[in-house]
Amino acid sequence: MTQLLRAVWLWLQVSGAVVAAVAVGWMSAQYAFHLKLLNVQTGSMRPTFSPGDALIMQHIAPTNLRVGMIVSYHSSRNPNELVTHRITAIFPEKQSFQTKGDRLGHPDPTVRDTLLVGRVVAILPDLGRPLNWLRTWPGLITSVYTPVVAIAISELYKLECSLSPRIYRLRQRMI
Repeated sequence: MTQLLRAVWLWLQVSGAVVAAVAVGWMSAQYAFHLKLLNVQTGSMRPTFSPGDALIMQHIAPTNLRVGMIVSYHSSRNPNELVTHRITAIFPEKQSFQTKGDRLGHPDPTVRDTLLVGRVVAILPDLGRPLNWLRTWPGLITSVYTPVVAIAISELYKLECSLSPRIYRLRQRMI
């Protein structure tokens, strides 16, 4: 039984360390390369990418936009909503551009350059589903809270084991 417990504790500690390392690495990459990770929610860009895929997006200046690029921008109707579509036309004199979803039959309304967030630099098929799951309570408990508690308990146990002989000797002296 103790071997099983040790194996479980070790697994929890290792998984916690891996989660922490991936999180720190991703945060460093985001900062260094101005990256963002997006989850695809709709099928408007099929077959290029589908719901459940993840996209890596990088900041781009409006002057570097080109027809055919896939970009993300804040919706003019809802600033909290990001739209990721392909550029079909650029209007430099109006400081705006137009996009269209690959699967959609009609182009989107013209978008001001100020709403631009960035361009898609990588598509990660099916990675969006686990990322969405990690944002749920079961995902947080499994991937973050459980390994943190396991590491804390393990460290407290090690501390208790290292202090036990000293405490025993101190008690003996007091008697």
